[in-house]
Amino acid sequence: MLNREEQLDFRDVSRTLAHADFQLYCDDVPGALAVLDQAHAATQDRRYATRAAEVRSWLQHLARPAEYTSVYAQFYATRRGCFSLKRFSLKRLERDLRILLGRKTRKTVERMDRDPEFRLLEEEVARNRPARVLDAGCGEGRVAIALGARHPDVQIVGLDVARTNVRLARRVNRYSNVTFQEAFVEDFARRMAPGSFDLVYSFAVLEHVADLDATVTGILRLLRPSGRFCFSVPMNGLKATGPLPAFKPRDGVLSHVRRFTEENLHALFGRYPSFGLVKLPGDWRPDQYPAAIVPVEFGCYFAAFSKP
Repeated sequence: MLNREEQLDFRDVSRTLAHADFQLYCDDVPGALAVLDQAHAATQDRRYATRAAEVRSWLQHLARPAEYTSVYAQFYATRRGCFSLKRFSLKRLERDLRILLGRKTRKTVERMDRDPEFRLLEEEVARNRPARVLDAGCGEGRVAIALGARHPDVQIVGLDVARTNVRLARRVNRYSNVTFQEAFVEDFARRMAPGSFDLVYSFAVLEHVADLDATVTGILRLLRPSGRFCFSVPMNGLKATGPLPAFKPRDGVLSHVRRFTEENLHALFGRYPSFGLVKLPGDWRPDQYPAAIVPVEFGCYFAAFSKP
């Protein structure tokens, strides 16, 4: 059985590679690369360098904004069944009819009302009473639309890098206080006046971004002093109970490029005023992991803090 804290003998290549693979299954890409680089430096075994180069090839989209955008546009267009202007199907026709009749919008609002992350966000809105809110990484717009429906006095802007998402969000949206734009948070922050928003939230985004510091810096620039930043990230404490297959991402791209833990969230953000952290258990998805991986803590972290 593997664990993240075990002492490795880099001469045991099979076990060391398996340890790096386990870290990749846990989304700890920097940790896996550190093990591989240290093992190669200590032994000069080319198998470590080859594996490290392969892992880095899965991160190439992070260095090129256009490729990053393309990766996520393709992901949403194919994996989640978003609409394609070039393809006709009965599924698309049925979805378009639901959008036209407003059924998808109503269903979105109803579903979000039961979502524990959304409920925590609403508590933040109730406490802080923001006039302008930014959804940094809005996806298909579900949270922004539900928030706009339930808080018509709040102006909400949703941002996403994937044009597919922005198009779908605009089609589903029925609320004049909610708008959507295609942009990176960092670029949007440079275009907007500092302190343009009272509250920013970002759900399931920070584990994907190329530069965490740059993204958070952009968000803080957009917030007014004492404004609130709320975000959620995966909580994927895992353990391995047996041998693992070599890790390989779908489509040759690593989507989650960093792992968050209770400890590193406190280290990263605990110095900010009124920092809070809540663990939200989620449903285990065994189809996404090898049978030998089992959850210890699985779901998401919801964190929030104020700008100084």
